[in-house]
Amino acid sequence: MTSYLIDALLVVALVVTALRCGRMHKELRALRQTNLAEALIDAEVSLNRAAEAIVAARHEGVDTVRELERQLVEARRVTAELRGLVARGEPAHAGEADADPYRDFFAAAQDRLHASLAR
Repeated sequence: MTSYLIDALLVVALVVTALRCGRMHKELRALRQTNLAEALIDAEVSLNRAAEAIVAARHEGVDTVRELERQLVEARRVTAELRGLVARGEPAHAGEADADPYRDFFAAAQDRLHASLAR
């Protein structure tokens, strides 16, 4: 008696599995008709473009860092030169005693900053 019950259950499971396989087969056929391969190729092309953009950005970043290092070395050299001139009491450019037109502006901004920090 229990073997008939188990057989009936297995037959029901087999029918459900067959119905699900038929439905999956229809879905796969529909996917093949929608050019799944073309979509995958487009996705691959997009991923390749993104990878190339990342590599290009990395190279540009490295070049930028190198250029900033060069400018930093130049700025340190100029700073050392200016410190030497200041220590000797010589103006950086003989014809330009007060060459910084923004000196008053920056002094006022620094005063405002100190006033706001003092609050």
